[in-house]
Amino acid sequence: MNMKNIYKTLFMIYIITLIMSLFYQFHFSFFISLALLVPLFFIQSYLYRSEYIVYIYLTQVLGTTCGFYNLPYYDKVMHFLSGALFVIIAYILLQPMITQKSLLYIMINCVETAIAFLWEVFEYSGLILFNYDASRHYTTGVHDTMQDMIFSFLAGLLITFIIYKFPSYIESLYKSQPDNPD
Repeated sequence: MNMKNIYKTLFMIYIITLIMSLFYQFHFSFFISLALLVPLFFIQSYLYRSEYIVYIYLTQVLGTTCGFYNLPYYDKVMHFLSGALFVIIAYILLQPMITQKSLLYIMINCVETAIAFLWEVFEYSGLILFNYDASRHYTTGVHDTMQDMIFSFLAGLLITFIIYKFPSYIESLYKSQPDNPD
């Protein structure tokens, strides 16, 4: 099975789950789930498209629309996953520009931490502007925000260690695998 077929399958699962969630409960997050499909028009690689669709499926469709964020630790797993993904993306984008390895490892974690911070600002903005408490401010104070950022940071450090120990693995997965032309 090539990456194009995997992507098409994941996309269909995303749409079918989203449509089925309408029968369960109509929620404004349905429109957000649809809007999150827009970046797919700008992503060329089917590997990247597949990763993106899996991530927004887990976070938006299952997490928000279908209520999986009510499950214990689901939010923490998603923040851990986001930290891992953003370190890989930062590594791929920054590696050609930063040749000194130690500086590269610091920078990819700075990028990941900045994204985690901006996400938490986004969650807090939802509380302030729409009274939507995604950061669980009323029940946990800053604990949820800090835990989310720590989980993301730990995942970033773990992936950085893997990149440090096995750099050819990431490079072969993301750079040497062209999409199947058919």
